[in-house]
Amino acid sequence: MRKHAPLAAVLVAAAVVRYWAIAFCLPGQLCRPDEEAVVNIATRMFGRDLNPRFFDWPALFMYETAAALVPFFKTGLYLGWFRGEYHFFQTIVTDASPVFLTARLLSATAGLASVWVLFRVARRLFGDRTALIASLFLALAFLHVRDSHFGVTDVTATCLVLVSFLFIVRFSESSSRRDLVVAAATAGLAASTKYNAVIVALPALWAVFRSTDPSRRTLSARVGGSALFTAVMLLAFALTSPYSILEYEQFIAALRAISAHLATGHGVVLGRGWVVHLTSSLRYGLGLPLLVAGLTGLLLLLWKRPREGLMVSLFPVAYYAAIGSGYTVFARYILPVVPFLCLTAAFAVVTAGRSVVSWSSRPTLAPMTTWGLALLVVAPSAWSVVQFDRLLARTDSRVLAARWVELRFPSGASIAEVGRRSTNLFFLPEGPDAPSRYRTTTVADDPAEVEEPDMIVVPRSLFDPGAVMPARATALASRYTPLYVVDAQDLSAKGAVYDWQDEFYLPLTGFAGIQRPGPNLTIYVRPDLASRQ
Repeated sequence: MRKHAPLAAVLVAAAVVRYWAIAFCLPGQLCRPDEEAVVNIATRMFGRDLNPRFFDWPALFMYETAAALVPFFKTGLYLGWFRGEYHFFQTIVTDASPVFLTARLLSATAGLASVWVLFRVARRLFGDRTALIASLFLALAFLHVRDSHFGVTDVTATCLVLVSFLFIVRFSESSSRRDLVVAAATAGLAASTKYNAVIVALPALWAVFRSTDPSRRTLSARVGGSALFTAVMLLAFALTSPYSILEYEQFIAALRAISAHLATGHGVVLGRGWVVHLTSSLRYGLGLPLLVAGLTGLLLLLWKRPREGLMVSLFPVAYYAAIGSGYTVFARYILPVVPFLCLTAAFAVVTAGRSVVSWSSRPTLAPMTTWGLALLVVAPSAWSVVQFDRLLARTDSRVLAARWVELRFPSGASIAEVGRRSTNLFFLPEGPDAPSRYRTTTVADDPAEVEEPDMIVVPRSLFDPGAVMPARATALASRYTPLYVVDAQDLSAKGAVYDWQDEFYLPLTGFAGIQRPGPNLTIYVRPDLASRQ
C-alpha cells in the first residue's frame, strides 16, 4: 500500500483541481466557446438522430456525451425526476445544464486518466521516480487542468493519444501484434475525437520499422505491420465517426474549411502558431520552468538515449510543426504536446538530480534533491492552477447580471446587448417550444432598426480593451439610468495575458486584477422603468 501512496496522492490532487468548479457558469451556456455546439449535437444524438451534420470535429466525443446521459436518465426515472424519455428530452432541451455537465465530467475524467497513463508510459521508459514526477507535472500542468474543465474534445483526444503511445512503447519492447493492434485502435479513436491526433501514427510506424525482433526486421514484416496498423486505425475511426464516410462530401468540405481556417487565422492575427504557442500557450500554460525543463529534457533524451528520444519526440514535434503552421492559435490546439513535455521535463529533472548528487558524492541526497527540483519546476504552473480554480468557482458576472434582471423584471423585458456574443446574458426558455420571456437583441446604429429597449447591457473587459460602443448604444446609455454594475476585473490592472482568439474571460496569466469570470457589465434601464425600481 505504501508503495502506491505517492501515485495515489498525485491522482487525488489531479482529480481535485480538475473537478473543482466543474459546474461553472451554469445554467449559462455561452461562457466557454464550442461547448454549446457539442451539447446541441449530443442532445440530438440522445434523441436517436446519430448524424452529427457537423464535421468540423469528428463525432466520437459527442457520441460519448450522448451515451453518458443514459445512466443519468435511468437514475432520474428511478428517483421520479422524469416521467419517461420524452419528458427527459423536453427537460434537457429547456435546460441543457445536465448535458454540459456530462461533457465536462467526461473531459475532466479523461484529464485524470491521462495522468495515470503518463505514469505508465514514463515507468516503462525511465523507471518509477521519473514516472511519478512526470505524472505530478501533468497533474498540475495549468493548460491541461484548465481545459479539463471544458466539455469539448481536446482533453479526451489527448488522453487517447497517450493510451495509443503507451501501447506503441509496449510494442517497441515486445513486438507483440496485440500491442500494435491496441495502439492502432486507440489511435483511430483519438483521430475520431480530434482529426489531427492521427499524427500519433508516426511513432507507431517508426516502432514498426525499428523493431528489434529479428522476425520483424524483414521488409515484408515491416510493410505488413505498417499496413495492419493503418487498417485498424482507419477502421476504428470509421466505426466511431461513421458519417465521415456516409457523408463523405460534407466531411471533405469540412476538412478543407478547417485547413483554411487554421491557415488564415481567427479574429485578431497574433502571428504564426510556431511563435505564439511557444511564447504564450506553452509559456503560460506550463510556466517557464516546466517548459524549459521539457524542451531541455527532449534534447537531452535525443542525445543520451536516441532510440527512446526519437520515439518520444516524433509525435510532439510533428504535431507542433503541423498545428503551428497557421495563424489560428487557440491555446487548446497545443494541448496534445503538453504530456510529452511533462514526460521529458521529468527526465531532465531526474537527470539533473543525479548529476548534482554525483558532484556532491552523497547518493543519499538523490531523492531529496530530485524532488526539490521537481517542486521548483512545477510551482508556477501549480500556482496558476490554484488561482484559476479559485476564480472559476466564483459566480460568473453574466450569471449575476441575468439573475438581477430576472429578479427585477420577473414578467420579462426587452434587452439590447453590446459587444461580442460571448458577453451576452443567457436566459432559459420557458419550455421546449416557448422562448424566454426576455427578448434580447443587438444594438444597431440605425435608430429605425430597433425599438427602444427596456435596458441595455454594456460590457467592458481586459480581454477586449479596445471595444468601441456603437453610437446608438452610447446615445441610449446617456439617457438611461445605470441601475446595476458587476465588476469582474480591474480594468487598470497590468499583466493579464489571454487566449486572445478564444472568447474565454479568465486569462492564462495575470490573475491579480480578476475578481470573477466574465466581463464587467453595466445594465442601463429606461428612465420610466428605472423610477419604479
